[in-house]
Amino acid sequence: MSQLKKASHSAKSNPGNDFGNHLRVLIAEQEQAVRDALVDRVEKTLGVTADAVNTATAVRKLVEQHAGEYVLAVVDTRLPDAPNGEVLDTLTQHSIPTIAISSKVTEEIADRLLDKHIIECVLKRSDDDIELIADTVQQTLCNPQRKILYFSKNDFDRKKIRGLLDIHRYTIIDVRNKADIRRQLNDNRDISLILMDQSTLQSNPIDTVSELREHYRREDLAIAAVCDHDDQQLGAKLLRAGANDVIREPMAADEFYYRIKHCVESVERVREIKYSATRDVLTGAYNRDYLFDMGEKLYASAKRGDIKLTMAMIEIDNFEQITTRHGAETSNAVLETLAPLLNNELRKNDILARYDSAKFICLANNVGNHNAIMVFERIRQLVNKSQIEYASGTLSVSCSIGATTSLDNSFLDMISNAQRSLLAAIDAGKNNVVVSSTTTDDS
Repeated sequence: MSQLKKASHSAKSNPGNDFGNHLRVLIAEQEQAVRDALVDRVEKTLGVTADAVNTATAVRKLVEQHAGEYVLAVVDTRLPDAPNGEVLDTLTQHSIPTIAISSKVTEEIADRLLDKHIIECVLKRSDDDIELIADTVQQTLCNPQRKILYFSKNDFDRKKIRGLLDIHRYTIIDVRNKADIRRQLNDNRDISLILMDQSTLQSNPIDTVSELREHYRREDLAIAAVCDHDDQQLGAKLLRAGANDVIREPMAADEFYYRIKHCVESVERVREIKYSATRDVLTGAYNRDYLFDMGEKLYASAKRGDIKLTMAMIEIDNFEQITTRHGAETSNAVLETLAPLLNNELRKNDILARYDSAKFICLANNVGNHNAIMVFERIRQLVNKSQIEYASGTLSVSCSIGATTSLDNSFLDMISNAQRSLLAAIDAGKNNVVVSSTTTDDS
C-alpha cells in the first residue's frame, strides 16, 4: 500500500509537562546540592509538589503522613541511616514507584534493586547526572499519558507482563482478539505501542503484524512481541513483517523496561516532529502550511461532492489597539487563551489554523449555510464571554467572523470569499457573524 494512503495514527505531540500540583513526589537525598537541584526542577519546571528529606527515618514519616499521595519517589540508596538501600523496603511496601540514585552501586544494592523492580537506577557523578535524574522523573510522570495496547490470550502471561508495565505507570489497554485491536486503535488514536505476548504468537502472528502495517507505519505505531528464546525464526519473521522489536523470554526486567521505553519514545519523537511541522508555536493551532495542504485536499473532495465544506475567517477585534495599549505579552495571552477555546468548540474533523497575527481560519466539514450561522454565532458568543488573564488583571475581547459555503473556482477563492464576509462583519460594527453562500442549500 502507498505510504500516502497509510493512516497517521495520531495528530498529537508527546505528552505534555502540565502535570498539576495535585501530584506529589518524594525526594530522599543526603547531598544538599543534589536535593535542592531536584526540588527546583520538579517544582518549578514540572509544577509538581516535592517533599525533600535526607534520611530513611524521614522517608518513613512522610510516607505514613501522605499514604497514597506519592506518585513517585527519588531516593538515594546510601542514606546515612540506610547505607545499603534499606529505604527501598518502605517504598515497596507502599507500592510507590521509585527511581534509585547512588554514587556507587554495590552487588548487594543491585540485587536489592532487581528484587524491588525499581524503575531505574541512575548514578550521580556530576551535574549532568542530576539533569538525567530530573529527565527520568519527568518521563515517568508522563507515563500515565502513554498508552500501550497489550494483546494477550493467557491470564498468566497477562498478569506477569502487566505487573512489569504497571510499575512504570503506563496506561494499559488489554485486548484478547484481533478484532479488538482495530477497534481500540480507532477509539484511542494516541496509542504508541502494541505489545503481543507468547500466547498470541501461536496462530498467524505474521499476518497480524502485516495487516497492521498496511494501515500504520512503524514510526506512527510501534509493535513489539515477547516470544520464546528458542524460536529464532519467528523473531526474524516478525521483524520482517514490520515489528519494531522482539523481546526474548526469559528476559531481565530492566531489559524489558528499556525496550518498551525505546519503542514508546521513538514513536513520540516522530509525533513531536510532525506536530512541530504543522502547528503554530504560540497558539497550538495548525499553521498556514498545513492549512493550505489540507485545505486543498478538502476542497478537492468538496468539488467531487464527497463532502460539504464551509470556511470561516475569525479575527480578534481591535487586536492592534490591544497590543499598543497593553503590550505584546498581553496580545499573545489573548491568542493563547482563545485558540484552545475555538478548537474545543469545533468538531473532531474540523480544522483550525492561524492565518496571520490576529486571524484564524476554520474549515468545517458538512456544515451547511444555516448550520454555519449557528456554529459561528456560538463561537462569537463564547469569545465575548471569555476573560483573558494578563499581568495587570483581566481583559474582555470580541471577534468578527466571516464565513462562506461557496466553493467558487479554487481554495484561494474560498479564502477571498471568507475575507469579504469578514470585512462585511467588521463594517457592520465588529463583533458580528456574516455567512455568504451562492448555493440554495441552507441545511
